Amino acid sequence: MFKEKFAQRIKNLRKSRKLTQEQLAELIGVDFRYISLIENAKSFPSCAIIEKLSTALNAGYNEMFDFNEEMNRKDTEQNIINLFQLLNDKKINTLYNFAKQLI
Repeated sequence: MFKEKFAQRIKNLRKSRKLTQEQLAELIGVDFRYISLIENAKSFPSCAIIEKLSTALNAGYNEMFDFNEEMNRKDTEQNIINLFQLLNDKKINTLYNFAKQLI
């Protein structure tokens, strides 16, 4: 699942930068078919290629590996509930006070 999410994230970043697979491949020094393999989760890039992708896409690692934005509301709510169950009372109160400030 991780590989598929990473693949979709790279594809979305490339498209948001208005780059073709060929253009991205040229920027990082690989064959365009390799970009297709990455974006279709058929291959996972090495650390060196991830670094080049980060530079070419002008995206930090946190942006490249941030898959949470793809979650729907129901999944997000369930993940929040799961996190709450791990917190002690003091931390829940702190989080509650912080959340109130967002509203």
